[in-house]
Amino acid sequence: MNKTILMILLFCFAIFSASAQVESKKATTDSPKSAVEQSKIAKEQMAREKAEKATQSNPQADNPNAPVITFDKMVHDYGTIAQNADGNCEFKFTNDGKEPLILSNVRSS
Repeated sequence: MNKTILMILLFCFAIFSASAQVESKKATTDSPKSAVEQSKIAKEQMAREKAEKATQSNPQADNPNAPVITFDKMVHDYGTIAQNADGNCEFKFTNDGKEPLILSNVRSS
């Protein structure tokens, strides 16, 4: 069961990473980045590659009944937030698979 949860989380991370990579490529063509932003992009790219390798070696990836997490949006741009304003954001998701989707040890960054 723990392996299933881990595989689901890795799958979700791979999906999120793929969309972040598209956004990252789009952003890099728009304007030059600072050293901090370039470092952040490099870290995200390494994480995506790591997730892709984990997904490729997943024997359960071929399970047609596996849970599939689908998010309504992958990125939220806060823009400018006024002081003492509410900075909360919700990412809504659904399980489009046939097996239960179990999320555990969920953390935000």
